[in-house]
Amino acid sequence: MNMEELYAAYFHDIFRFVFSLTKNQSLTEDIVQETFTRAYLHKDMFENRPNKAWLFTVARHLFYDHLRKNKRIAALEYDFSNIPDVVSSLEEQLLEKEDVQKIYKEICNLKANYREAMLCFYVEELSYKEAAEKMNVTESNFKSILFRAKRNLKRSLKRKGEFLE
Repeated sequence: MNMEELYAAYFHDIFRFVFSLTKNQSLTEDIVQETFTRAYLHKDMFENRPNKAWLFTVARHLFYDHLRKNKRIAALEYDFSNIPDVVSSLEEQLLEKEDVQKIYKEICNLKANYREAMLCFYVEELSYKEAAEKMNVTESNFKSILFRAKRNLKRSLKRKGEFLE
């Protein structure tokens, strides 16, 4: 059996097998081509001819080789900048905690209805409607109160030089 007959007899079977492994048509074509190239290069090793089982084995090994090679490439291309810096994150947490304490202190200095609006919306995480019901005001009135509370808080923090972005 010459290479053309071998190719015609086993191409579809090898292709389906490799495609089931790779799920990528381009990669499958490359591996199938390399499989038949190796069969041609090593045809002298066989008494009769390369058989179907041998072709499947070659295809599977080529797929494994591809995985190993790409695993190394993927490891080299890993973006290590995403690894958190533990020391700086601890510092950031402390600074954030201080900022929260400053903000909370300033919220306590706001007028009672502004303070209640801020606490309902941001601390208790109530919706506009729920917070308005709790404060016995309309929803649009609650939005106005919340807006004024945020504006006053921002002004207060800015006056003290502790404006946070």
